[in-house]
Amino acid sequence: MSSIRANFLLLASAGGITACGGGSTSAPLSSTHVEPACTAAASVSLAPGETRALSAPEAACFSLAGADGAEYALAGYDARVLLASSAGRSPGTLADPQYTIGDATHGGAMSVGVQPAPVAESVRPADFTVRRSASTDPADPFARQTPWREGERFMVKPLEGSAPVPARVVRVVAGRFALAVVESDESGAADVIEQAVEALQFLARDGVAVLQSTFSREMPATSAGSGQMLVLATAWDPAKGAGAAWTHEDQGRMYSFVWLNLNLRPGKGDGFAMYDHVSYRVKVLGHELTHAWQAAWLSEATGVPRDAFGAAPGWSVEGGADFVAMDLVRRFLNISAGGNWKWSDNLEPSKPSVIYALEPFDARGRLTWGYYDASSLLRDLQTRLVAGGMSRETAMAEVSRGAVEGWHGADGEGGATAGLVDRMRARLGAAWDPAAAVLLWTAAQAADDQTANTALANPTYYDVGSDGRYGWKPAAEVRAGSGQGATVTQVAGGSFYVRVKGARAGSTLSAVSSTPDARWMIARLR
Repeated sequence: MSSIRANFLLLASAGGITACGGGSTSAPLSSTHVEPACTAAASVSLAPGETRALSAPEAACFSLAGADGAEYALAGYDARVLLASSAGRSPGTLADPQYTIGDATHGGAMSVGVQPAPVAESVRPADFTVRRSASTDPADPFARQTPWREGERFMVKPLEGSAPVPARVVRVVAGRFALAVVESDESGAADVIEQAVEALQFLARDGVAVLQSTFSREMPATSAGSGQMLVLATAWDPAKGAGAAWTHEDQGRMYSFVWLNLNLRPGKGDGFAMYDHVSYRVKVLGHELTHAWQAAWLSEATGVPRDAFGAAPGWSVEGGADFVAMDLVRRFLNISAGGNWKWSDNLEPSKPSVIYALEPFDARGRLTWGYYDASSLLRDLQTRLVAGGMSRETAMAEVSRGAVEGWHGADGEGGATAGLVDRMRARLGAAWDPAAAVLLWTAAQAADDQTANTALANPTYYDVGSDGRYGWKPAAEVRAGSGQGATVTQVAGGSFYVRVKGARAGSTLSAVSSTPDARWMIARLR
């Protein structure tokens, strides 16, 4: 299992495993009556499975009126990115906020235990590149004038460097996909190439229809002359990603091709055996093909493809691509969409199903990082649209289109396209609040399969916090009556939750943030 932890970044995800754990605790203070350290602005009385939003003043000091021994999850969200989008401006560079949550029941100064910040890892940049000018270089795939033919050798610009290199077309799949390999990188990669062929056969048979219903009927191509999508297999540093999509605008049309990294295979790194599955190639190729459809969709929706796709927020582009790709993996593995699948039973590198376990394995509220964190939120929104009466396919399209458009429009200034917020409000009512939706998703991951309230559940995966080592764990644990608390750090624009245990009727808690734009919600678990 350590191999999964060590190499997760390579699985088209933006981050590694975040350090989690409970806050420091101590025995409750004396029961002798002492006035609380603050005056409660709210009294929270919840039955198991109920939630309540808290304003910033309420969160700063609130009392719990529930029964002794009740347990809660307190969710927080840094809404600055969302608010900037609503105002039609870029959020700029934001410092990661700190949150202090603690018991204030017995008065006096609260003892604070500082929790570790998320593991310091560089966020992998978005894995797509937008070309800005037309090319007439015959070694540029975008300049291709005829369809690729199986067995054909051709010269192509490499992923890194400028001198053209020879490549060979390994297979043309269903006339739609041309899989080629850079010949100098082919040695030892036969299994990866064969897995890619099988993945493309599945995608041609089933995946294209999903992408068409999610975005648009027209299938993107690498060039008008080829009418095909080129998938070019080559080798590069695995730390730089498993795949990439290059997108090119020409006379109002978007063209794309996909790179596939041959170095994600056994023998190329510690624990790389977990990549030795067709399901993994479905994940990587599905993610990159989604980028091609995203670019084409925005081109059609806005009429300004350069500005639209180039300025679309990274969380929405990468999170949206993982959202679709994981659904394609689910279909490939024949797993039920709402089957409450026991992901923690499948964290075994030798199982093809390990790939479908990766979203709950790593999602933990780092929304601005995109990938699995944002994908988990989008899956939650799809679930709520389905609960409102929408078909799963229509809900997937609505969420996917809204995601790539951004919270309030794809051009970075607001209003170029509908945006995720307007799409959700059109379906769920004008009162739908995106910040509240993020908090409810966060609380649902904390409470999954622990209450009878289906709104506090993840119906796709069973008990997403159940595995003792992985999954979305509380950022800290606060014990009511202890006089202690914790300070936690989350990435800017992200969400988190803390577990409140040992609550007694009349306990007083305090939750504050270094940013005034924090939002709060509390859910009772038991």
